[in-house]
Amino acid sequence: MLEFNTILFLLLVTLGAFIQTLTGFAMGVVIIVGATLLDLQAIALSAAIISLISLVNTMVAMRKNYKHVDTDYFRWLCFWLMPGLVAGVALLAYLSKNHYDILCMLLGALVIAAGILLIRKPPPYRERSTQAQAASFGLLGGVFGGLFSAGGSAFGYFLYRQPIEVSVARATLLAVLLISTVIRTIMISLEGQITTEVLLTALIAFPIVVVVTEVTGRYLSFFSDVVVRKIVVALMMIAGLFLLFNSIVISIKELKTVAGV
Repeated sequence: MLEFNTILFLLLVTLGAFIQTLTGFAMGVVIIVGATLLDLQAIALSAAIISLISLVNTMVAMRKNYKHVDTDYFRWLCFWLMPGLVAGVALLAYLSKNHYDILCMLLGALVIAAGILLIRKPPPYRERSTQAQAASFGLLGGVFGGLFSAGGSAFGYFLYRQPIEVSVARATLLAVLLISTVIRTIMISLEGQITTEVLLTALIAFPIVVVVTEVTGRYLSFFSDVVVRKIVVALMMIAGLFLLFNSIVISIKELKTVAGV
């Protein structure tokens, strides 16, 4: 029988898959911030489960999209996301053990930033971005991917502003996320983070993600993209601010304890 916390986590997976189908990304952010706020899982554990879920999800999605990948953007983003992933995973391991409050602050900041990106639709660039710009977004996405298995916000913001068709941007985003997830999964596997609990939860979550994605995709016309985005952004902003505020309070208390106040 599933534990209550596991059931709540799977409900977050359902919500995350629904939102990702509507918006194109944000599943990882929704799951990890919900699990952190409800104290269901440690951030590192949630990120490990999200890695496995995303791996299967992107592999399935890429079956019909791989022909549309923009090889130039894909190559530059993937090249620079690798050092970002290494830095992100190392930072996650360090902060999880020594400064969990700072890790929650970073998560809160990411959630707020992702919320802003969800609601804003900035005009596309007139010309293709330079290799240096692609490198900076690849590195940034790699760091957040390593930390929270949620680098899609940075990659998506970069690609959807390029002067390319939406289908090309989406396919390239999926391809970059696939590479990012594969590398991150290998890294955390070598560190022993893929535990029995992670595997079992991910196995249960796989069919949920597939079903929710298929059903939502068939009935997209019934949902107002604008309304859904506004609701999601409002919830994400509240969650992000709560994480930041709570982490700051904890940090202040720890400083007072160290200072003997």
